[in-house]
Amino acid sequence: MKILFVDTSIRGHHAPYFKTLIKNSDYECVLCVPEKIENLNIKQIIVRNSNFRSRNFIQYCRWINEIKEIAESEKPDAIHFLYGDVFYRYFGMGLSKFKSYNTIITFHIIKKSFIRDISIKTIFGKIDMGIVHTDALLNQLQGIAIKNVKKIENPHCFYFENITREYARKTLGLSDHAPVLLAIGGTRYDKGIDILLNALKKVNKPFFLLIAGRELDFNKNYIKENIGPYKDKVKMLMRYLSDEEFYMCINAADIIVLPYRKTFTGASGPLAEGVWQKKTIIGPNHGSLGSLIKDNHLGATFKSEDADDLAKVINEQLDNKHQWNEKAESYRLTLSTDKFALDHKNLYHTLINTFLY
Repeated sequence: MKILFVDTSIRGHHAPYFKTLIKNSDYECVLCVPEKIENLNIKQIIVRNSNFRSRNFIQYCRWINEIKEIAESEKPDAIHFLYGDVFYRYFGMGLSKFKSYNTIITFHIIKKSFIRDISIKTIFGKIDMGIVHTDALLNQLQGIAIKNVKKIENPHCFYFENITREYARKTLGLSDHAPVLLAIGGTRYDKGIDILLNALKKVNKPFFLLIAGRELDFNKNYIKENIGPYKDKVKMLMRYLSDEEFYMCINAADIIVLPYRKTFTGASGPLAEGVWQKKTIIGPNHGSLGSLIKDNHLGATFKSEDADDLAKVINEQLDNKHQWNEKAESYRLTLSTDKFALDHKNLYHTLINTFLY
């Protein structure tokens, strides 16, 4: 069995996610990416035309054609596009070029509207299987009569045996005098760091805030301008984090805060990593995140995009520490890297055997 994997980035969660996906794989893997992933012992093909996120349709078409040429050369049994969100804008144009292969796409976020539903249906009509990571997204797709979709739980991807909580806090320069709140990941608009900064102005319980990740829509100057009342209780690591630094930040935290806006509807890497380390999760009450937190007793939710309600929930969680229970632990076990890799392997086998016979 030979699988051709395609991704549009190796940044952030992309590389760890892929390494988890092929963990202990006994099938042949070929990866198409815009730049090489280090310490990965499989064939990697650098794709030149990957810069179409800037809404460049011509670049998108060139990317599709380049992947088609690679597929013709490599002759895989299946092609797995790991970031299907890039197909929405162009209604999956070009996917028909891969109809002679088993085509699989993972969708991380799905937004609702009349036009988007048409795009999603069109895309699913051109592929063999779509993968999502939450029940909310699965139900959303099944609600518009899409059947060739499967849910595979978003896994935790990081583990460093030598990093203890005490070591992480000491290395990051965090004290034990107050609970540590963590906002981690690139500061995109949809991740709502501005909502959290406003909410913390009304939090009257002791806390320390760690902000870690790349500067994107909200830069370091914006953050400095909006933490005046509690500026002495904030540490910023505003840069691209290594896998080890990412793990260290999660390990050092008491509460992972996900102040995401309503436009964010998918699974969350920080949630999965936080749950694996049994951290309290605070997130919005909408979509996949709201369902995951409430249904699995992972922490608490606030009214989406409501800074006042977020402040109220943070105060409550600081005052009464969330207790890990059997429901939370049961969900935690579904985030196993072994299960994630095996679920994908079984899916590939099923599709390829069906295709052959």
